[in-house]
Amino acid sequence: GTLTDEYEPEITIHTTAADKATGEKSIVTGKSVTIVDTVTLDGLKKGTKYQLKGWQMIKSENAQLLIDGKPVENELTFTATDSKMEVQIEFTFNTSELGSKELVTFEELYDTSNPDEPTKVAEHKDIKDEGQTVTVKEKPESPTTPEEPSTPTKTSNSPKTGDNTPFVALFAMMGISAAGLIFATYKKFRKFQTD
Repeated sequence: GTLTDEYEPEITIHTTAADKATGEKSIVTGKSVTIVDTVTLDGLKKGTKYQLKGWQMIKSENAQLLIDGKPVENELTFTATDSKMEVQIEFTFNTSELGSKELVTFEELYDTSNPDEPTKVAEHKDIKDEGQTVTVKEKPESPTTPEEPSTPTKTSNSPKTGDNTPFVALFAMMGISAAGLIFATYKKFRKFQTD
């Protein structure tokens, strides 16, 4: 590379991002989910202090992921004990709003021998890199109750053309009085019995 006048070996970065809890390439939506990025660095200089910086990108937008206006990033400082090392960097963040998005971890490596002027010596930023990509999957709503929800939703395969307002209004009206509520429950119970 043309980074300095001295001969410097090219440093390569290879990363694999996965869910910390399961090691899978998919994570679920949740308040606090941790992606762990396993980074293999080759071509390091022994005894040199390095800083690895990583952040999350949204694949579809090729833009940095922001949660509440803040980037999801982390950094790791270490001293090379070998020319080839494997380090891990973690990102813990709220994925509640990220259902079905693909996230890609980008990494930069800095030589911090001179802490006032860190030198970027390698980077790994490939929005199409499968190894760096994890997919956020919607957590199933409540797998404990396999039965159909009582209020029709847009996923129900009723012959109506997606307009469930009358049903909802009906339920709301029936729920106005306690008697109506009991009546509705009773009817529903009967319906399940007779189906």
